Amino acid sequence: MSAPGWQTEVIRRATTHVETVMKRLPLLFFPIVLIAVDVSNAGPPITSLAFSPDLQSVVACSQSGVTVYAWPGLTPIKQIESSSPNLHDLAFSPGGDRLAVAGGTPAEDGTVEIISWPGGKSLKRLTGHFDSVMSVCWLDESTLASAGMDHDVLIWNVNSGEKVQTLKGHSRGVTSVAYIARQGVLVTAGLDQSLRVWNPVSGDLIRSLSIHVKPVSSVRFRPGMTGLPMIASASDDMTVRFWQPTIGRMVRFARLPSQPRDIQWMPDGTQILACCNDGHVYLVDPETVQVRQDLGALDGWAYAIAVHPVDNDILVGGGDGILLRLANPTRGRAAEHTP
Repeated sequence: MSAPGWQTEVIRRATTHVETVMKRLPLLFFPIVLIAVDVSNAGPPITSLAFSPDLQSVVACSQSGVTVYAWPGLTPIKQIESSSPNLHDLAFSPGGDRLAVAGGTPAEDGTVEIISWPGGKSLKRLTGHFDSVMSVCWLDESTLASAGMDHDVLIWNVNSGEKVQTLKGHSRGVTSVAYIARQGVLVTAGLDQSLRVWNPVSGDLIRSLSIHVKPVSSVRFRPGMTGLPMIASASDDMTVRFWQPTIGRMVRFARLPSQPRDIQWMPDGTQILACCNDGHVYLVDPETVQVRQDLGALDGWAYAIAVHPVDNDILVGGGDGILLRLANPTRGRAAEHTP
């Protein structure tokens, strides 16, 4: 069966763009595997991506809701109903049996919905924010942190649905939250250009980290490393900064060619990926802070990124509901375009 006209045109445009970029870039550019999927041909941007616990599918959210795609083919499997409009983030529980989906109505309310996995049944709706929820993070099987544009970070008992802590300290909206389990500290980032380190149990603010000069969009904990924990933060000041939050020190920073929207570590923690406003994905070495590879990507903003935990292939979410799969950048192979 031939592809519908709109899908053929999307793939043709994406393929032409990639081929043009590959001709212009030096040998540092690695071949990619590209699969472009446009759900509606005029859909909203993909705002968050997460691989399912069995790694056989990937979940994406946007203003259109929550969609599950098969991996690696990216064919749509099902749509999961959510009562929250304008979805911004999603995260699986540590045990993999629940999915937290965050969103809300700007300047009115923010919500987190807990959904069973893989059943897709709504289990609980957490309400307490007064503006959209931008980021969620599980601390353990029963505890969740949510970051909102109302400047607050809320800590929830998911089983009871009760709010157990309100973390106040950001002067503008909070955009991202990450948990360092070994030290039991929470790191948040926001539009006030700062990162803040918290004790989520007591609600105490441990320290503020304020070196970025523009809003911070994403903060991620570095996996697989020993010694002092490290996090990375991405900002509109076109930098990714590397921190040791437990001692309050910025270690180094990398400057990017474009504003990063989201970042993700490679599973072994040796490299970090940034997807940016220019549609490109940049692979950054956290030790030398050099951009090791420019992977190319979308013809437009790249909003969200995820890395497969086993094969290390990369998934990028862009505008118009497009998903793009890029080959593991540490493994060269021939380019392949799949309609």
